Amino acid sequence: MYKYNISNTIEYKEWNKNLEKSQYANFFQTVEYLNSQAFDENNYLRFITIEDEQENIIGQLGIIITQKHQAYSSKLFSKIFEMFSDLGKRGSWAGGPIIHEINEEKKIEVLKKIILALEEIGNNEDLAIIDGYSPHLDFSINERYINEYKKSGFDVNSFLTFVTDLNEDLNYIWEKIHDSTRRDVNRAEKRGLIVKELTTLDELDQYFNLNKIWAKTKGIELQFSAHYKENYWNCLKSNIEKLFLAYEDNELVSSHRLGCFNKIAFSHKITNSYSKPTSLGGPLLTWFAIKWAKENGIRYYDYSGGQAPSKSDDEQRKYSEQWDSLLNYKRKWGGSEYPYYHFVKIIHPFKYKMFRLLTKPDWTYRDYKRRHFKRPKAEN
Repeated sequence: MYKYNISNTIEYKEWNKNLEKSQYANFFQTVEYLNSQAFDENNYLRFITIEDEQENIIGQLGIIITQKHQAYSSKLFSKIFEMFSDLGKRGSWAGGPIIHEINEEKKIEVLKKIILALEEIGNNEDLAIIDGYSPHLDFSINERYINEYKKSGFDVNSFLTFVTDLNEDLNYIWEKIHDSTRRDVNRAEKRGLIVKELTTLDELDQYFNLNKIWAKTKGIELQFSAHYKENYWNCLKSNIEKLFLAYEDNELVSSHRLGCFNKIAFSHKITNSYSKPTSLGGPLLTWFAIKWAKENGIRYYDYSGGQAPSKSDDEQRKYSEQWDSLLNYKRKWGGSEYPYYHFVKIIHPFKYKMFRLLTKPDWTYRDYKRRHFKRPKAEN
């Protein structure tokens, strides 16, 4: 009844126009965002479309294929990774698939076709792993939907996100925010932090430099190619993303990437330099972005989230170390909590296992550097 197509390129206006038929499609599945991630010969795209009998597009999913993985801790490990690049070839997506059928039976049939297309991509591209995240605001996802992935060999991990309905009064949104977070916003304003939208190439260079500084606090060495910068600049010019900057004493201390599509704002990444003993740029930027989104007719503000709590007592400690701090911070913004899911399929278990073994030293060295990074201390 339905058929799937896999293509290397897509007509971006038609693709995005179809996305907007959905109430939950966000910027992750737009051509502009996907193109910004396909910034060199190491990264390329595949587009899945599902058509009905009348050749109407009723399902969409954009996939990013990564051939070689960059080591985070040092250039030496990156060179080693290049020698074994085929072990970790990966296909990934976020915020999809987008299915335009409302009827549950038809939606499941579309999903089955998308999973078949994913299997074909995995085989044709010789992927070691394929994985993706469901749309945050697709409230129709149920056990039957999830089981279709499981039947095809995907593991399913539960995640959660936090969302504010911007149809609510701004004062009410402010009152729902935790007292400590509101105090941080007020402190930032009293300290004289200035927020502005990124509008120039010089500010873009400042932003990339900020990311390098932030990365060092995490034990990471980042490099940005000229092609990547150009692609990201084009993404910003399309208004699919907004980038807000916070300055303190004329120094860029924080940035906030905000995805904007289909009247959904998605808090993609907040970056801090940690050059000050207390970092207040993040809270001020988030509140600024909420106000900006409401003023510009956005329906929902998605703070993003993380993995749902583990049900295993043995895994709870590790989970708490990784997620508690982040999720507690996001909860303080007063958004409603919603589930979403991470689907993972290991296509070549041996290759993937070997790749994981090869990356372990990189992660260990990265963690060592992170733990030994010295941040500024508050004066007595």
